[in-house]
Amino acid sequence: MKRTSLYIFMLAVTLTAIAACGESEEERLAREQARLDSLRQVEMQKAREAMAAYEDSVANAQAEMPEEKSTPTTSGYSLVENGPFVVQVGAWRSEDKAQGFVNKWADRNYPSTYVVSTGDSLSGDIWFRVRVGYFKSISEAKLFGDELSSELNTGYWVANKD
Repeated sequence: MKRTSLYIFMLAVTLTAIAACGESEEERLAREQARLDSLRQVEMQKAREAMAAYEDSVANAQAEMPEEKSTPTTSGYSLVENGPFVVQVGAWRSEDKAQGFVNKWADRNYPSTYVVSTGDSLSGDIWFRVRVGYFKSISEAKLFGDELSSELNTGYWVANKD
């Protein structure tokens, strides 16, 4: 019986010693943190590669796009300083939207792109019209309107400048 107790005691001491030799909580946390850091580095590398691929595809797409024309083509019409006709290309209730449309066209070198307000200010029924001009004749204004409406996929209206 003494021997059995001694064997059990020795077994308990041995198992305790083996358990004590295992990984401490600090070591386990450090190992887990190293694993997470490694995963994060891999994810960041993948993100950098994806961003580089995206930037390359955008650069290639831009290289393949035709250059925009910075000056209007004059196929059958001529823009003049003070002609009697204009082409109306849009009308908005908001003056800011209308002016934003005019600002988009600043690089097109039209002699005159402007906003005209019309309506009754007392009732609040006001429209802000965007017009491009000026043209010598209605036919020239229509030619310009046709070209511009096909480019912008919108309608237009030829009007007197007044």
